[in-house]
Amino acid sequence: MRSKYKWIITLFLALSMQLSFAQEKTVSGVVSDSSGPLPGVNVVVKGTKTGVQTDFDGKYSIKAKTGDVLVFSFVGMTDATKTVGASNTVNATLQDGVSLNEVIVQTNLGYYSRDSRKLSSSVSTVSADEISKQSPALTIQNALQGQAAGVQVTAQNGKPGAAAYVTVRGAVSITGGTAEAIYVVDGAFVSGTEASALSSNDIESVSILKDGASAAIYGVRGGNGVVVITTKKGKNAKGKFQFNNSLGFTQKIADPFDMMNADEKIRYEALIGQGSTVGKSAAELALLRSYDHNWQDDLLRKGFVQNNNFSYSGGNDQFTNFMSVGYTEDTGIIDKLKGFNRITARYNSEYKANDRVKFGFNIGGSYEKFNDSRDRNNVQSPIRAMYDYNPYEPFFARDASGNVVNDALGKPVFNTSLLAGFPIQEAIINNVEQRRFFRMYGRPYVELGIVKDLTFKTQMNMNYERFQRESFTKPFSFLDLIVGDPTARGQKTDNGFDSLEYQLTNSLNYKYSINGKHNFESTVLYEYFKSNFRSHSLTRKGYVNGDLPTAGTAVVGVPFTTRTENATVSIFGNIDYDFDGKYLVSLYGRRDGSSVLGSNNKYEFAKGISLGWNVTSEAFMSDVKWLNNLKLRASYGELNSTNGIGSYTAQSLFSTSQYGGGIGTVLTGSTVGNDNLKFEKAEKYEIGIEAAVLNNWLTFSGSVFQDRRNDFIYSDNTTVGTSFSALINAGDWTSKGAEVELKAFAIKNANTTLSFYVNAAAFDREINELNRPGDPNNQLSRGLTWNKVGRSPDDFFLVPYAGVNPTNGRAMYTKLDGTVTDVYSAGDRVFTGKTPYAKYEGGFGMQFAYKGFDISTDFVFKEGNYTYNYMWQNMTADGSAPNRNQAVAAFDYWTPTNTTASLPAPRQLSGINSNLESDRFLEDASYIRFRNLNIGYKFTKKAFTNLPVDDIRIYTQMQNLFTWTKFNGDPEVGIGSAESQTGLLVPGQFALYSYPTVQTFLFGVSINL
Repeated sequence: MRSKYKWIITLFLALSMQLSFAQEKTVSGVVSDSSGPLPGVNVVVKGTKTGVQTDFDGKYSIKAKTGDVLVFSFVGMTDATKTVGASNTVNATLQDGVSLNEVIVQTNLGYYSRDSRKLSSSVSTVSADEISKQSPALTIQNALQGQAAGVQVTAQNGKPGAAAYVTVRGAVSITGGTAEAIYVVDGAFVSGTEASALSSNDIESVSILKDGASAAIYGVRGGNGVVVITTKKGKNAKGKFQFNNSLGFTQKIADPFDMMNADEKIRYEALIGQGSTVGKSAAELALLRSYDHNWQDDLLRKGFVQNNNFSYSGGNDQFTNFMSVGYTEDTGIIDKLKGFNRITARYNSEYKANDRVKFGFNIGGSYEKFNDSRDRNNVQSPIRAMYDYNPYEPFFARDASGNVVNDALGKPVFNTSLLAGFPIQEAIINNVEQRRFFRMYGRPYVELGIVKDLTFKTQMNMNYERFQRESFTKPFSFLDLIVGDPTARGQKTDNGFDSLEYQLTNSLNYKYSINGKHNFESTVLYEYFKSNFRSHSLTRKGYVNGDLPTAGTAVVGVPFTTRTENATVSIFGNIDYDFDGKYLVSLYGRRDGSSVLGSNNKYEFAKGISLGWNVTSEAFMSDVKWLNNLKLRASYGELNSTNGIGSYTAQSLFSTSQYGGGIGTVLTGSTVGNDNLKFEKAEKYEIGIEAAVLNNWLTFSGSVFQDRRNDFIYSDNTTVGTSFSALINAGDWTSKGAEVELKAFAIKNANTTLSFYVNAAAFDREINELNRPGDPNNQLSRGLTWNKVGRSPDDFFLVPYAGVNPTNGRAMYTKLDGTVTDVYSAGDRVFTGKTPYAKYEGGFGMQFAYKGFDISTDFVFKEGNYTYNYMWQNMTADGSAPNRNQAVAAFDYWTPTNTTASLPAPRQLSGINSNLESDRFLEDASYIRFRNLNIGYKFTKKAFTNLPVDDIRIYTQMQNLFTWTKFNGDPEVGIGSAESQTGLLVPGQFALYSYPTVQTFLFGVSINL
């Protein structure tokens, strides 16, 4: 009987234990590190999807059963596990995680990725987090400004949606335009304008290949550096939705000078004795003074900006996908214009059929619409008008009594008798110009594991772009009455192009290791690239009704079409070797055959080598605890640049013209072919160092480099003995420099982080050879800048200004023999030793976070660059332009009682025109700009217990808050004037009424579900 009771008791206890283990309960606790409670730690019940995060005080609460294992994980720290026992409280302490040398970070090089620890080339990476700090309205190029050492970013202008020039390590083009880096998006070559259409929310990372070895991967395209953009992929995790919205306003950056008001301009005209107000009666002058207004206030406004993006990311072990849609609107600051709109969409997916086969598909698209103003230096430009137009000239027409004149419908009539131009808003309304871009990108790919560690991948990148531009001058508009055809009123031009590029890439990747010490990884590939380009233009006149701007309603038309094609075929191979992660060697080789080259030089070969030594991996460094990472590296590369070469520039070209009053057509030569034409060659050397100390509280990288360009290309007519031009290879130039990147933590604990960063680069450029046999001076003119052996590229070539003669107020100039004269002569021009290119540039900033609060700042700077200021020349015109408004500074001119004035006497007093091109208007365009301020607060899931929300961050963002400069205007000059000059003139060479840079103020919210 007693044994029976023992058995029953034993059974009861066993059942009780089983029930206690199976019963779910609430477990809570605190997770800490060596500094105290740790927020944001992931707490997961092992083997389940049940998980939570610790709050700001390191506390958590989770449902679990006795016997369950809790896994505690946090980025940068070692995971901890705890088994749930009888107690409902489980605390955990996390230890510092793996060292920098143990973290495996992959760097995307475009065709493939490599372990960053074993990378011996110079590659700068900008993460999605760093890009997200910038305004979503910015293009990806603008978002890179100041983010990477040795990478120069210059905005084209402040126009909504405008891209920027990205150059690497001081690359320049002797022929004109920019030496821009190439762009590779998910393995596909795209243009700068195509890259600018990407949504920043779709970008995972940007890698910038800077040295010759890594850029040799891209052969003839890689000479100016490579910007590799990787878009986001789905993740093997529960699906996540994200919504981002921001809206705000933009405004023109205030000028560092004042323009004259009506009273000041009337007094100025009276003083110089010339202008429309001279000789008017007191009553007439009083009436003009009463019209006083600011043309900037009339023509500009605060712009409206909004950005919306919705995305989803998720998947499982077999299938992952990412999708997004976005909309951006930026009205710009010019009144009556709609500015810029962009719609983007993307879908990236990947399917793993089994352990050996994987399929993927990326597709993206964008639609952009620009409603533009005329931004060039002519009477149609509102930017020019707001500086040139007199403040006493009314916006609307006035009668003799000063009353506004209305038309038959009671609407005010624009003033059409402006001295410096014509009614700008009338031109904006009646001379409509729109540009539209539609782009589609597609990339199907297949990866096949042939045998262990040998993978074959094939992908087809397709890139389609359609551009349409409509420019319409309404019949009987003011412009039409001035320049239009009186027999066929109104004019409309429709032009555009269709571009289709496809790129087939087949590659093999092989990994091999001997005893785990000798490690090899190799990639070989074959690639075929084809570009098809079709353009059209149709101009028609004779519109009866300005409300029907379709080509079919006109009566006279002139059509024009073009067609170009080019192709490149390439083979590439590389081998990466490391011995136990210590000693690194990478070899690269690529051979490209291109249809655009001369018939005698159809193929080019690029090659590169890089070496590295992970010093901290050595056994003798094991006791040096304060040094976490030390890598030494060196590289050399020979590759090419496509600067200045189009589809048919190596061939003789002909054009047609009319003769005999149009009775016949004649074929005439325009360009002489060159069968020996070849790509510009680049030889690049680099020595670099990477280091991290004090448990990675301080990280540093630095490089010294040289880039020597041989056989650069320019159009020359001195070598063929005719008036025709020919592209030739002649001369070489060298760029030398150094760059550093530094990041330091001042505070780094569970609740608070404070870090600072700085990157900077220095450049020195020189032309070594310039072969122009037909030119006795062996010089090459680029307008204001010239090129000559022994000097920096694009050295300003100007007459030296010697100040104001205190005796008679005349402008003085230095002659070639060193004497000073008041007689201006263009023959006295000399090299100034000053160029549009900065000698030093970079960025710096800080990031601070406390619990949910965060703040970040970014500054950018340039030093040693000069810009010719045509605008200041016009606004202090020494009396040579009395019908234009002037800056208040124009009052400080020489008179017999003001002999120390900064400006010469006006021409009406001195008898000569002193407002001429000289280094008087060549200004130091160095600057420091407070580029970005981002302040935010993140609410965690704890604040939304009853909602399916992971976190919500609200933020405010401000850009271009302050600028410190000596320049009279905005020193960040891209295109000097019209966008039609893109690719022709040197960026930053001169300032002349381009669309102004703006300040941006945004408020936004980011929601993760």
